[in-house]
Amino acid sequence: MQSLFQMDDDPDSVRGLADSRAAEEQLTEPDLKYLEQIIASVSENRSRIDKYISDYSIDWDIGRLGKVERAVLRLAIAEMLYLDDVPSSVAINEAVLLAKKYGADQAAKFINGILGKFSREALGEQRGGGKK
Repeated sequence: MQSLFQMDDDPDSVRGLADSRAAEEQLTEPDLKYLEQIIASVSENRSRIDKYISDYSIDWDIGRLGKVERAVLRLAIAEMLYLDDVPSSVAINEAVLLAKKYGADQAAKFINGILGKFSREALGEQRGGGKK
């Protein structure tokens, strides 16, 4: 999430984000691979991901969302769309936990609502289900 937060300020900073985070956090090889996949997925598909966020955050322009909330939503939607080994229910639960820890007061409820609706409607899943 921190890398996506940083990328929001400087979209051209994609190169080196994974390496700098890996060094700072002392990531294992699987964690680094995951981080690289997330950064690449969001970077390459940002407009599509942001369109989903706009579509499902009714009456909220993506530019009005806090940077933490944008980063968390981008992370979870990228996991649901592009990482086959992350079940949607896990992506949603982790996003809610991140929002509770780093987001604004009502961020967790807001993010849970957007991601739940996205999962059901855009991905055609039932509540609590995994990827199809």
